[in-house]
Amino acid sequence: MFDPRRHAVRPDLADSRLADLLPEGHAVVDGALEQVIAPVVPIFAQPDALADRASEALLGERVMVFEDRDGFSWCQLQTDGTVGYIPTAALSPDIAEPTHRLGALRSFVYATPDLHGAVSAALSMGSDVRVEEQDGDFSRIGPDEWVFTGHLLTADAAADDPVTVAEMFLHTPYLWGGRSSLGLDCSALVQRAFAACGRDLPRDSDMQAGDAFDWLDDSFGADWQADAKALRRGDLLFWDGHVALMADDSQLIHASAHAMAVATEPLAQAVARIEAAGKGLPTWARRPI
Repeated sequence: MFDPRRHAVRPDLADSRLADLLPEGHAVVDGALEQVIAPVVPIFAQPDALADRASEALLGERVMVFEDRDGFSWCQLQTDGTVGYIPTAALSPDIAEPTHRLGALRSFVYATPDLHGAVSAALSMGSDVRVEEQDGDFSRIGPDEWVFTGHLLTADAAADDPVTVAEMFLHTPYLWGGRSSLGLDCSALVQRAFAACGRDLPRDSDMQAGDAFDWLDDSFGADWQADAKALRRGDLLFWDGHVALMADDSQLIHASAHAMAVATEPLAQAVARIEAAGKGLPTWARRPI
């Protein structure tokens, strides 16, 4: 009934918003909203820095925290509902409403509004920031923290084409559980591409294939093979455990564990290679509308 990736339920504690679905007497807690203050922070499956990386959170994203213990916060990312453990030091209860987000693939944070200034961090596309002032070509997003203004978009800005966004990530290293421009996996690439266009998708490929969205057409569904040439730019193609974005009717772009990077690949070649590896044929296709 509960998916631990998206429901904050443990044998000993749960999100109070799920109380009506839990057995009588199950301990619940009200969450507290906090904000990510690190450029990129892992979301671990367990409160252990050596545990599996379930996902990542970016600067400015918000989480609902249910427990702080031993340096980890058990929480739920508000952007896509991912549940896991984030190092508590990367979170703050002080919420800054973002005015902008990073539109460039990545950008440096400078100590002064000067490209020759000391660099303190690198931000990834999609990071949320609050601009406090501008000085020349730079915007201040915190004490002694300046970002090149040309790399920022207003918080409500949206791109037109998810494929164009995905192509910005070409050659980015593949990272299981990654969700930033430093490294990401197949479903994160698709999620980031559509998020930049103002369309939200869940974290994992099975959710992206199975959840209902009024802006995704399932006319192809499992019958995509009947006319593979009918696939077009922007279509989503799913395997069991993998997702790719069609760049045109014969090429796709995906975060490939085979290439260990975001890469383009002929559709026929990808289908044959993945089938030969024992992973089967694509199971589903969805079209943005």
